Amino acid sequence: MAQAMAVTASALLAGCQSTASVDPASNHRAPNLAAGIKQKPIFLSHKPATPLAPPQDVWERMRQGFQLQQGNDQNPRIDQQRLWFANNPSFLENAGERGSLYMHYIVERLEERNMPLELALLPVIESAYNPMAVSRSQAVGLWQFIPSTGRYFNLRQTSFYDGRRDIQASTVAALDYLTRLHDMFNGDWLLALAAYNAGEGTVSRAIERNDKLNLPTDYWNLPLPQETRDYVPKLLALSQVVLSPEAYGVNLNPIANQPYFEVVELNKRVDLSKVASAADIDEDELIQLNPAYKKRLTVDGPQHLLVPTSKAQLLT
Repeated sequence: MAQAMAVTASALLAGCQSTASVDPASNHRAPNLAAGIKQKPIFLSHKPATPLAPPQDVWERMRQGFQLQQGNDQNPRIDQQRLWFANNPSFLENAGERGSLYMHYIVERLEERNMPLELALLPVIESAYNPMAVSRSQAVGLWQFIPSTGRYFNLRQTSFYDGRRDIQASTVAALDYLTRLHDMFNGDWLLALAAYNAGEGTVSRAIERNDKLNLPTDYWNLPLPQETRDYVPKLLALSQVVLSPEAYGVNLNPIANQPYFEVVELNKRVDLSKVASAADIDEDELIQLNPAYKKRLTVDGPQHLLVPTSKAQLLT
């Protein structure tokens, strides 16, 4: 493993840089800080510590698993990002609609690892929950892996199949990468997130610089690229909007707290269009669940399909 790490260090140092063209704050002027606030927002640290009923909605399940809110409700860098979402409610609403196919799966994987459920919102920032998203640096998929980092995390890339678009494989890879960064930065999720964006080398060098100057080495005080300075506040702001969507005029349609898709094993290569027709599945929906198959044929990838739970029995 040490050899592999040495060979691929440059890939990891690049991180998941240059996300797709989903850049809420940097592409717009500073928002009107009074706009969009319809009621006082409720931050997690203000909620009573009473037992919570099992949620019926994925959004509520997500809120109950937030871990990064404490101490982050009064921060001007977060405020700026949060008010952008308030002034542009359709951004989160549309991303939420696209993400409704995947969020339950991602939340479950995060819960299995006891990871903060704010991370289920990372694809909103990275790709607007569009598995087809491609950035200028050729980062691809919900989690925006560049080619080299994708290969390091065993995401196969051929002319027929791109594992960076595979909903299950890319999610496992992203959570593996985030866990690795979390461990590398001594359990600091904000530094881990910064490294996911800028690369671990960039963050490590910023920490070393501040340490030599006897300056604080927490995320908020590091001299990082502007994109990375905005990246973590963007996620924290987004999670605060999800905590109190009504306060910001955002309408989050409920997402049933149950699996959206099932895995159907295949015994031969298939054409997604023919499967959709045979099982009466909307073809676009089947492609959104299986975006890794670039030519709509199950070639070079795992021999299974993700299909809506209501249709799975027709294919077994």
